[in-house]
Amino acid sequence: MPNRAWVLQQVSLRSLRPFVLSLGISAIALLFATIVQANAPAPPTYAWFTFTDAASKPVMVQSAQFVECETIACERPVLLLQSGTCQVNGCLRSVPALTSSLHRFDCAEQTCLYVVDPISDRTPRRYYKLIVQFADGVRSSQGFRLSQKGQFAFSTSDRLQVRVQAGELTIAPDTSASHPSRLDLFWIAFGLTQVTELAIAAVVLWWLKVDRSFLVKTLVAIAFINLLTFPVVWWFFPSLQPFHYRAERVVGALSLVVAIVFGLLLARQSIVTLKTLGKFFGGWLLSLPLLAILGFLVLLFFAPSEWLPSASGFTARITLPASELFAFGGETWLIHRVSQPMLSLPKAGLLSLLMNTASLLLGLLLFPTLQHIP
Repeated sequence: MPNRAWVLQQVSLRSLRPFVLSLGISAIALLFATIVQANAPAPPTYAWFTFTDAASKPVMVQSAQFVECETIACERPVLLLQSGTCQVNGCLRSVPALTSSLHRFDCAEQTCLYVVDPISDRTPRRYYKLIVQFADGVRSSQGFRLSQKGQFAFSTSDRLQVRVQAGELTIAPDTSASHPSRLDLFWIAFGLTQVTELAIAAVVLWWLKVDRSFLVKTLVAIAFINLLTFPVVWWFFPSLQPFHYRAERVVGALSLVVAIVFGLLLARQSIVTLKTLGKFFGGWLLSLPLLAILGFLVLLFFAPSEWLPSASGFTARITLPASELFAFGGETWLIHRVSQPMLSLPKAGLLSLLMNTASLLLGLLLFPTLQHIP
């Protein structure tokens, strides 16, 4: 028989195994992160160009050419890079001079991004010029500088506003106040969505003359369902648009996974009570730190040195309707499942349609104003 001291020692060692294992995993993750950071390339120098009209409304770019010049008048333009195919009168027909993949000039919707190869030994000329094709024709700018000694400060990052006028493009530094990020606006938008949709649901359920207990349970269920669908609408679908970082796409994908898993689990319940909804809410809260750890590990492997986002993606004309269809369809199904047999599928669909239409219209009305809050 083993003695008491030996048994206690073995039990103590076994109890320490999970702690030691977690320390080992953390050490490996930190070591990997350190190696990645040490081997990441130097941040590139880049410039963002945003195209707007006289009323500061976005103007969509069809194709664009980034040109280098010796003088501000640009008598002998040299085509450096181009985005898309510009074949109408006014465009340069030459082959782009820069072939390195580290040099970039990408355009999508109303934005262009110019990236300079950080290890290039090429001596740039003094001026640059934009030639851009729009739906109503081609316009070009005067020569402008992108250098520390020039008219614009072009060190690590530069944001330039391109005003699309009748016959030309005018370029100036974007001196507007910094706008709140999408993360900053998340809770404001979520709060407005919850208040709007719960108010619409309360009115519709009152009009249907449901009893008080069913009214309270359904409103609580709708509030929880919004916790699942709103992050998908806010993060996943917008992250599919151009110029979104992989980190945003990881967050969006995780929000979609959470919505699908908890939605399926909720829909499988034959009877949904307030106690059931409380348990699901608790499970949702417990999943958040685990998802944060998972997202961090995914980013370590897939986006360790992404300095600038890709221009690939779907336009807002595709992602916005898709997000609304997802919210409408998902909420219709879940509201019907948690409110059986009181709300049929058509009634749940009508309720979902009214709620999502109201929140969408409110968002389209208020979002432009919220974006300009300093």
